Amino acid sequence: MTVLLATAVVFLFFGKIIFDPNNNYYSADGDGFKAYYGAIYHAKYDTSLMRMNGMNYPYGEMVFFTGSQPAVVNVVKFISAHFIDISDNIVGIMNLLMIFSIVAAAGFLFLVFFELNVNWWYASVVSAGICMLSPQIARFGGHFSLSWMFWIPFMLFLVLRFHKKPGYKNAGLIALVTFFSGAMHMYFYGFNGFIIGLYLLAQLVNKERSFGLIKGFVYFFIQLILPFLIFQWLVGGYDSVVDRTSYPYGFFAYRGHPAGVLLPSGKPYGFVPEVITVFKHVPWESLSFIGVSALVGFLVGMVVFVRKIVVRKNAFKITDNFVLNTFFWTSFIALLFSFGIPFIFGLEWMVDYVGPFRQLRALARFSWLFYYVLNIVVFYALYRKLVENNKSNLWKVLTVLAVGFLLFDGYWNIYMNSRFIQNRNAEMEDVSNSLPQNEWVSKIKPADYQAILPIPYFHVGSENIWIESKNNMQEMTMIASLKTGLPTTAVQLSRTSISQTYKNYTLVTEPFESYALLTDLPASKPFLLLINGDYSPNEDEQRLIRFSEPVFKNDKVEVKSLSIEALQEMRGNYVSEIRQKISGKIWQEVQGVEVSDSSSAFIVRNFDDQKSDITYNGEGALHYSTGHWKNILNDTLKADAGKKYKVSFWMYDYSKDGYLRTTIELVQRNPETQEVTNYFYSDAHRHIKGFDGKWALIEISIEARNNSELISISVKNDVLKNGTRLIIDELLVRESGTDILYSLGEVSFFNTRQLRGELFCTDNIHQKIVREGK
Repeated sequence: MTVLLATAVVFLFFGKIIFDPNNNYYSADGDGFKAYYGAIYHAKYDTSLMRMNGMNYPYGEMVFFTGSQPAVVNVVKFISAHFIDISDNIVGIMNLLMIFSIVAAAGFLFLVFFELNVNWWYASVVSAGICMLSPQIARFGGHFSLSWMFWIPFMLFLVLRFHKKPGYKNAGLIALVTFFSGAMHMYFYGFNGFIIGLYLLAQLVNKERSFGLIKGFVYFFIQLILPFLIFQWLVGGYDSVVDRTSYPYGFFAYRGHPAGVLLPSGKPYGFVPEVITVFKHVPWESLSFIGVSALVGFLVGMVVFVRKIVVRKNAFKITDNFVLNTFFWTSFIALLFSFGIPFIFGLEWMVDYVGPFRQLRALARFSWLFYYVLNIVVFYALYRKLVENNKSNLWKVLTVLAVGFLLFDGYWNIYMNSRFIQNRNAEMEDVSNSLPQNEWVSKIKPADYQAILPIPYFHVGSENIWIESKNNMQEMTMIASLKTGLPTTAVQLSRTSISQTYKNYTLVTEPFESYALLTDLPASKPFLLLINGDYSPNEDEQRLIRFSEPVFKNDKVEVKSLSIEALQEMRGNYVSEIRQKISGKIWQEVQGVEVSDSSSAFIVRNFDDQKSDITYNGEGALHYSTGHWKNILNDTLKADAGKKYKVSFWMYDYSKDGYLRTTIELVQRNPETQEVTNYFYSDAHRHIKGFDGKWALIEISIEARNNSELISISVKNDVLKNGTRLIIDELLVRESGTDILYSLGEVSFFNTRQLRGELFCTDNIHQKIVREGK
């Protein structure tokens, strides 16, 4: 009956998708389409089961960091390679498996209730209702690996069975589920860590335990440690990357919130967030409503808990079942963990010692465990009361109301979420490539190119730079990659290698140095430059476009061929451009520097008054420690309102994990009233102009809002451990279009770029400023 009810639910809400699964996309963009892309590319084009080479060219990525459900896709690859090719159906296969995971979840919830001796018809209806209200339903819109609903109920059921019959056979089954669920997504490993770890701990302190301390440690090793070690061995065997981030974003940003768990926020309770305004500050990740029935049960349970403490009874005995009590307190601890406890109480330093849990960026998801267990506990307790008072109409009415509210809340949850996951994708359905944005595909030979370089470029995944997609370029690039089989240098992945990230990113920055990426390329074929027709390229992207050969162009897209030789020539051309700028201008000395426009305001700070053993040049540099704001400029910009300016400075050791996640605060004030006329707050990694050795140039564009306004710039890094030293050098504020040339010792600077090696200019003006030491 449970399977029939759950199947009826999925057909009712997802029927259109079930009957046409290949042409419906749960998400036509963002993380959802990225998951489809990774799965399709891996199924159709990758030769290795463990590597997805569609992105981060020429390096590729481990399948476990792509969000493309490798367990499913690799089965498809195996069947396609040895039996019948079903790779063209990968979208439909993924869609159907996610949908019918609801049925599997309902089945395992029923088995949990069955183990608790609950009546089958009651268990069937409640199990279906719990699945309908599950917070994992919302993951269908993007986080596909997290939408597999049956893993948590499956583990709860297995631990119940293990408690009845502990042994290596059941322990091995738990280990298998731990491994495969963790391989699907590491959050499931985290959930299993709470369930298994705290159950075994509770068993060891239980007077009626069924196994001793030594065997308890053996079970812990088999069920939790061994699957993790196997996973790490598997990853290590196919992955040579050693510089993935240790500081993933979101550990504190995506915390759970009591309002998001205990109170509804969507239809039909839209009035709740209007009345309780705290919802304005509750992120979407924190929404995991337990349901009206579970909320009432939780409040009643709190009253009973307090009363037991007062009368000195065992308040921690929530039900008459030891394992269920353990599950409840485990889920409650997980709930507190989802709120950021204990870290939010001034113990942020503890995050550095939580091991793999540090990689789980959204703590709020741990509230899912509380959702499932609390509903199981509430409806189990309600059933026990109904059995004990089977002649009482009151308990019958309360039971009907509780089940009714569960189904009511579940209906609205699954209905509202199902409306947003039925998306068509015209570009993907355009197999003849007749649409304007696809027309170019039939005009080229993919074998003539080695990879796609998109303009605008995007790179999200290293946790060290965030270059978000603009003008739907992510989707355009992925579709182009799937239609041609060509990989792309762009990235929308997870935990990408930091060194590989910067090598790829140099292609779209100012070429201070030769492109290190070129030595890693496996082929000498040109890049296919894919340019979005709705985007206006910046000056560094325009350089790539200028040096490429035309292939195709219409209003939607421009395709060009960028040869390796052209990339090598770009460096020399960049040097020549700077030489021409220096030699072709009439320079005027102002305040000890040479300026191309003497009427233009500027500010130069070389920090040589702050002695340092590490500098970009000179004898000094500004040092600051993490965890505290450091002011790097507080001055008057003697400019007229409305003029455009560029703020530039160099940051040291950019390639170290977390260094460029420094926050920049720039404040402009009216000099007379002190009123803030512009407030800029951003991260350094979003404003990288180029790289020089171990230094990264940060450049920000601003507009003067007042005549002779006050300008203040401060920096702060909250990512790295407190006390970590960071270094900034050679700060310059100049008007856009105005060039600044000056010398420090034997080195000269052009707009704060060092002139050395190929850039060392020998014209008269350069010799003049070097000779005079300006």
